[in-house]
Amino acid sequence: MMGGLVGGLYFWGIDPLEKFNSLIGNAPAAPGGAAKVVTTPPSFVEYGLLSVPVIEDHEVRRQVEIILRLEVPFEKREIVAQNIPRLQNAYLQDMMEYLPIHLRNGRRLDPVGVSQRLLKLSERTLGPGFVKGVLIDQSSVK
Repeated sequence: MMGGLVGGLYFWGIDPLEKFNSLIGNAPAAPGGAAKVVTTPPSFVEYGLLSVPVIEDHEVRRQVEIILRLEVPFEKREIVAQNIPRLQNAYLQDMMEYLPIHLRNGRRLDPVGVSQRLLKLSERTLGPGFVKGVLIDQSSVK
């Protein structure tokens, strides 16, 4: 029935969708609507390889290798890149304590847990707001 009505209006030269499209196209923005937020694309600082010896019973039992990238605000890239040696030292010290406990009894490496731990460590080392995320590109336990 609606199809017949729309077809009849169209036959008589009246486009029923023209008025609808003009009303929708010129409709005012919703009050209290969200304004467009300009976002910058994510920027990364290459950390490189984090190689951690897993020491158990005074011997190196395993080797954990993790390739990392740090997600940082665009305006703080250079500051973070200059402080990579501080982060390397902090990451290595923490992972040498954490990984022997975490990998006991044949447990597997938890990339999400390690990433969150390294993010918190980054905030303690550099301060809040410098590193948004620690991304693990690749990890292996040898």
